[in-house]
Amino acid sequence: MKTLKTLALSALVLAGSSLASAQTVIRIVASNGDRTATQTAISNLLDSGWVFRGINGNTSSAGSLATATGANFGAWNGTYSGNPVIIKVSYSGALAGIAAVAGNLDQRFVATDGTGSGAVPNPLTSANPADYEIAKADFGFSTNFQSTSPFNGTFQGVTYSTVIEEIVGVSPLGFYASPGFPGTPVNPHGTGYEHGTYKPNITTQLAQLLYTTGSLSLAQFTGDYSNHTNYRVYAIGRNTDAGQRFGAYTEIGLGTTTNVTVWFPTITGATTTSGITFGGNVTSHQLWPVNQQPGTFAVPLGSGGYNSGANLAAVLTVALNEAAYKGNFLDENNQPQQLYPNAVGGYYIGYLTPGDANNRVLGANNVVPAGNRGVALRYNGVELTDANVRNGTYTAWLYNRILKPQTGLTGTKLTFANALRDRVRDFDAPSGGGLFNDASFLVKRFTDGGLVVPK
Repeated sequence: MKTLKTLALSALVLAGSSLASAQTVIRIVASNGDRTATQTAISNLLDSGWVFRGINGNTSSAGSLATATGANFGAWNGTYSGNPVIIKVSYSGALAGIAAVAGNLDQRFVATDGTGSGAVPNPLTSANPADYEIAKADFGFSTNFQSTSPFNGTFQGVTYSTVIEEIVGVSPLGFYASPGFPGTPVNPHGTGYEHGTYKPNITTQLAQLLYTTGSLSLAQFTGDYSNHTNYRVYAIGRNTDAGQRFGAYTEIGLGTTTNVTVWFPTITGATTTSGITFGGNVTSHQLWPVNQQPGTFAVPLGSGGYNSGANLAAVLTVALNEAAYKGNFLDENNQPQQLYPNAVGGYYIGYLTPGDANNRVLGANNVVPAGNRGVALRYNGVELTDANVRNGTYTAWLYNRILKPQTGLTGTKLTFANALRDRVRDFDAPSGGGLFNDASFLVKRFTDGGLVVPK
């Protein structure tokens, strides 16, 4: 016969087991461009007392939200409307979000339940199965229409269902150049190119040419063929899971299937402060290797890109050494060659949302020193401002949208998904540089990169 002490202990164990099993686990796969607004909204929906742990470390409702908004992977642990929840987030890309929800595909999430201290390993890059869990996404967020992606019908042997897409905001997309590009606060180009005189600009045609050839003369951007012909501008970009990749390439007329030419630099001497990496020197670079393709589907040599906006942003704060800007490479006989032997300097151009660019490239939070700050380019002569996006004169932008399966999302998971949708749409969309899609937003489009027309 069991003693009263044994029975009491058994009751406590059963009660603890019941509480653990009652905790709802919600899994979200989304784009980098949705990260800041979504993480901010989650913090506002959870009751006070939540904790978060991710690849940047841990925080709580009493700590810094930046640890959560800056983390591409992590887990929240808290209470929502009286229900204990664990919310696992994977901001692995807009296309990854579409594929995960439409294809009901297995995804990697962090192994932690959000408690504990210190950073956790990146679940996408870790080779240790203990560092991640494999599970299905309950819903997602994307900065692309499903119709833009290849995840419609049957693709590569997987059948993808039509998802429910609901717009929650707008993400501007900008083009940015590395330090020294004419028009930056620090540049070597002398009178006429100091900050505020020359207005750095990229046109649709220049962007299309840059991303198909991989490199252009700086003179094509400035019109100064006497002084800038021998400076080279190189393209960098994002991987095939990134909504920003397809947003940028559809905007400049390349569509979603054209292969691009971007570069993969080797950088030494970079600095990391407050979670932001900047500076350093590019000792060499090469066309993006096939074995460095962190995307849902593969592309050929030179057509890959970075797996996050933060990683791309860091490259827009570097200086190119001579070997890089001259395009040094080894030929088939392992002999050194140069693509541009007459080059005297070089720069990178890439595309980002303001959420990544403002602090990581332009130094808005004063972490990135002036000498390492890149420059925002005008697009077709129009500056990227909220007003110009809202009125349609600046056309490089994407919709943020929540993605839900047609069936299967029920209970607390459905309630939370709808609450998160409403919270981002009505309150938190501007977090990270986004915009409300409200009455002040005067234009609309029906496809990524499509015509911008009045509402």
